[in-house]
Amino acid sequence: MTSTHTKHDAAKSNTELTQLQQDIINNFQKGFPLCSNPYLAIAQKLTVAQKLSNNHCALNEENQITELSVFNALLDLDNLGVTSRIGPVFDHKKAGASTLAALAVDEKDLNKIASIVNQFEQVNHNYARGSHFDKTDYNLWFVVTASDPVALNYTLTRIELLTGLTVLVLPMEASYHLDLAFTINVTGKVSSKVNEEVSLEAISKSTLQLSKTLPLTEIEKSQLRKLIETGLPKQLQPYKKIAQAINSSEQQVIAQLAKWQQTGLIRRFGLVVKHRKLGYNANAMVVWNINSEEVDAVAAILAKRAEVSLCYRRPRRLPDWPYNLFCMIHGTDKNRVLQQIEDITKQLSLSKIEKDILFSYKAYKQKGASYLKSSHLKRNYLRNEIGGTHG
Repeated sequence: MTSTHTKHDAAKSNTELTQLQQDIINNFQKGFPLCSNPYLAIAQKLTVAQKLSNNHCALNEENQITELSVFNALLDLDNLGVTSRIGPVFDHKKAGASTLAALAVDEKDLNKIASIVNQFEQVNHNYARGSHFDKTDYNLWFVVTASDPVALNYTLTRIELLTGLTVLVLPMEASYHLDLAFTINVTGKVSSKVNEEVSLEAISKSTLQLSKTLPLTEIEKSQLRKLIETGLPKQLQPYKKIAQAINSSEQQVIAQLAKWQQTGLIRRFGLVVKHRKLGYNANAMVVWNINSEEVDAVAAILAKRAEVSLCYRRPRRLPDWPYNLFCMIHGTDKNRVLQQIEDITKQLSLSKIEKDILFSYKAYKQKGASYLKSSHLKRNYLRNEIGGTHG
């Protein structure tokens, strides 16, 4: 999990958070426990971490961390809109097909067109972005996912038909760096760091259990994937709830999730936060027109920069879109982000390279990626979750 020496500045959130909520956010954006009682495991991990940071001093009664206090803290984060979900972030190449896409929309029609795009379950992120240099009219940027390229193209075609606009399609060609874990400090106290090795050991144990447990059928695996796309159910024993929905055992579900993490289908498993709620409101997509023979070398250096959270190569679409290297810089102050981009430009000798900076200024949609078709199972599962208990 990201430490205080993060690839992002520790943000001051606009939302009032407790120390416990801050500690959970800073420690469990990945490595969320795979066990029968994950919230109890989080309570135990945070208690150990705090005792170590306090030289093994016992916590006073009002600061005791319990399973229920962790669970309620996460429910409150969800109600505040700070978290999108608790669950997997899939590797898009292994999970199915996906692409970044954009539309050039008349500003007066932006909300209307964005609502049309949002209707599609396959669209998971949708942002309005503005060109800092007024170089492009593409101002609505969204991500589309699907089970395969044919299904992906079908969705893109439908979007074009419904909006009457041509979609700029920019699939990822190479990924150099992906890191969207954010560290915050809204309480004035740095969060204690849990032992990551314990989480890795738990994943290894769960994967070992898979060889001793009757494996899920392919249908059950598909059902499991679809159910967890929107996050874990809000239950004290979420994996048990999922197992009941697909008529399997809790152990099978936990072991399968662990295996998917080890094979890379799941890149990380944990809290997915809404970065704007955490104070990251100055978010720039920087695009460069790099010579094709040099792009990999430049990207390798760019990806190591502390400011850069995402770095990837996408195709040019001439004459409308000449850029092939993308990087994201998430910040809390626009002027500082612009200065960081200027520093990168000078230090990497990119001053003569054509570039643009697109700052996001409105978030229309942010949810988990949907690669598989919806099913009656998922609808019933969600209906039961809403009316279910925390047991």
